[in-house]
Amino acid sequence: MKYEARKITLRDGRTCTLRSPEKNDAPEMLRYMVQVLGESPYLLATPEEFAAVPIEKEEAFIENGLSDGRSVMITAFDGERIIGTADVRGAGHRLRVSHRCGMGISILKEYWSVGLGSAMMEALIDCARKMGYEQLELEVAAGNRRAIGLYLKYGFKVYGCRPHVIRYADGSYADDYLMYKTL
Repeated sequence: MKYEARKITLRDGRTCTLRSPEKNDAPEMLRYMVQVLGESPYLLATPEEFAAVPIEKEEAFIENGLSDGRSVMITAFDGERIIGTADVRGAGHRLRVSHRCGMGISILKEYWSVGLGSAMMEALIDCARKMGYEQLELEVAAGNRRAIGLYLKYGFKVYGCRPHVIRYADGSYADDYLMYKTL
């Protein structure tokens, strides 16, 4: 599904555009991923993993997302710079899980606490409903209090905890919470 561009104003007065990424956004998307993965210990990949992704692979990923009527990717731009991404994707292609979808959000640190997460969450919930989903699901690192607060604000509930989901380079681990929201 393609998300049509719309401008939003953040709490600090900055404006940004929410829209689906396009194939020509692939280099900027990879640059963004390397930066955001380096800023947060709560995401599953490392910056090094994305630094090695070929542009062609990212272009194909973007094109596949645009052609899939059961998923959407929303990218936040400040000018030409990507500052956040969010997505909804189906839980699977089987009929018995076709009512469920997963979601994720990432935002550059300098754009935390200015309303971008809320704007992206509202857009994702709206898109999930339009695509006919009945349940929105996510996983979040148990220590990510900022994200958990956002999800609770929008009616998500914790239904489980998985131990040692993330293993860090120093040998320590992080648990995650499983959350859902009925649409």
